[in-house]
Amino acid sequence: MQSFKDRIADLNLSTRIAGLVMLSLAMLALVSIGVMKFALTSEAERLAQERQEANMRVAWNVLGQYGEGFVERGGELYIGDKALDGFYEPVDRVRELVGGSATVFHRDLRITTNVQKADGSRAVGTRLTSPEVRDAVLVRGVPFRGEADILGVPHFTAYDPIKDASGEVIGVLYSGIPKAEFLAGVNATAWMFALVFTAATVLIGGLILVVLRRSFAPLALLCGLMDRLRGGEHDFTVDFTSRKDEIGTIACAIDAFRDAAILRQRDQNSQREVVATIGQRLGRLAEGDLTARIAQPFPEAYEPIRRDYNRALEALERTMLAVIGAGNAINTGANEIRQASDDLSQRTERQAMNLSETANSMDRITEIVRDSADKATGANTKVDETRSDARQSAEVVGRVIDAMRAIEQSSGEISEIIAVIDGIAFQTNLLALNAGVEAARAGEAGKGFAVVASEVRALAQRSAEAAADVKSRISASAQEVESGVRLVGEASDSLERIFTSVEEISEVIAGIADAAQSQAGGLQQVNESVTEMNSVTQQNAAMVEQATAAARSLADEADLLSREMSRFTLAAPTGDVLPGPQGAPGEAIAPPPRPARSVQTQGSAALALATDDWSEF
Repeated sequence: MQSFKDRIADLNLSTRIAGLVMLSLAMLALVSIGVMKFALTSEAERLAQERQEANMRVAWNVLGQYGEGFVERGGELYIGDKALDGFYEPVDRVRELVGGSATVFHRDLRITTNVQKADGSRAVGTRLTSPEVRDAVLVRGVPFRGEADILGVPHFTAYDPIKDASGEVIGVLYSGIPKAEFLAGVNATAWMFALVFTAATVLIGGLILVVLRRSFAPLALLCGLMDRLRGGEHDFTVDFTSRKDEIGTIACAIDAFRDAAILRQRDQNSQREVVATIGQRLGRLAEGDLTARIAQPFPEAYEPIRRDYNRALEALERTMLAVIGAGNAINTGANEIRQASDDLSQRTERQAMNLSETANSMDRITEIVRDSADKATGANTKVDETRSDARQSAEVVGRVIDAMRAIEQSSGEISEIIAVIDGIAFQTNLLALNAGVEAARAGEAGKGFAVVASEVRALAQRSAEAAADVKSRISASAQEVESGVRLVGEASDSLERIFTSVEEISEVIAGIADAAQSQAGGLQQVNESVTEMNSVTQQNAAMVEQATAAARSLADEADLLSREMSRFTLAAPTGDVLPGPQGAPGEAIAPPPRPARSVQTQGSAALALATDDWSEF
């Protein structure tokens, strides 16, 4: 089921434009009617308000005819002396004079009214229900003007408070006009305008539809021509090309499209022939035939394609010949490189093994030299300790010599003391002798003194003998001390010579230790160089293995390239077609072998190694 949008799209252009115009007119009519009704309604409400004021004045005048002043007596509302409860004459009189409805409320209760219920009876006893009216009139004591529902019917209403002499609100006077009756003229006018606008819209829409269909009739014919042109039909003429409006422009465009389609048809025929020829040659090219030239000329527009195709094929053939030659050369070179790489790999492995053994030997020699250096250093330390001991011994001997000399000097002093003692003993002996002589002279009285003198002389004699003995001993000791001093001096000289020799030995051993350390450092550097050479050799061996693998891979790829190139059929330089092996199309032309190129390496010197010189590595 089609949607509304699809149905609109299926309509022709004239119908859609006419419908759009009619829809616009209808919207304009609706807006105009709405604006007009709003204006009429506003004016009617203004007039109703004025009429309500007039009706209210009439109602007050009618009530004033029955007395003056409103009072409550016995629960009833009076005007003057006339009770208003159930008194319908005033309200009916108001209807006769101005029409509409009128009611008198006692407080909020209807006591007289000309408003009728649905059963035709008066609506006496009902109450005022509108809260707005109750608030304005009964509570605040002010008049109310506006719209309100009276027993469910909309009315334009006016309510005035009824007050007694004290100003208290004791009732309400109401006057109203049914809204429907008052606006009946407004609604009738709106309907009349609606009918007029509808008729005008239909009439104008129909007229526009007729005019548009007559105007778009050539467009339908042109659309038919476009359909024929789209179907591939060209043998027709295009009318309306002389018109100056849009229809003429479209007709001229269709005529130009027809001419372009005719030219395109011719071009497509030529293009199909060209594509077929190129497709056939490309099929042969896909089978490997590089001699599939296009000899038949193409139409002028496509002739550059033929020439470019032939030139591209010739360039491709030359490239294939070069690729085949290069592939053969690569194959030969790869085989030679593979053989040389194998030889180099074996020699590199042997060299790596020899370098490894040399490195191990250098490690052992380095350890021996390092141990010798350590021992020489230890000997140098011992010699330094011996030299220190000899220096201390020399110092001790010097102190001994000084002590001997002091002893010798003390011996001399003792000899002098002994000589003094000997002199004292001699003098004492003389004194004792003199004392003995004097005692002898004294006789008997001097006997005791003579004994003492004899003992003193004997003591002096022993002192002299002891002093002589001590002197002889000290002399002998002095001679021994002198001999000891001479021997100690000789020992000091010997120690000095030993110290000098130890100094010379220390210097020699220090030189040996320094030389051993230097030799150990040099051997360590040699060992590191050999280790580095061993590492480099190992790396070279790995690189040789990689080069060998790459050479083998290159040889395999060259063989694969040669097999792939053998699928192509190529022309010889003379123009003859070269067949493949056993009649297979496209045998590759093998160029003459190239001489092996020398391998150039850059380093401290440039080495050019021929293929046969690898054994000298």
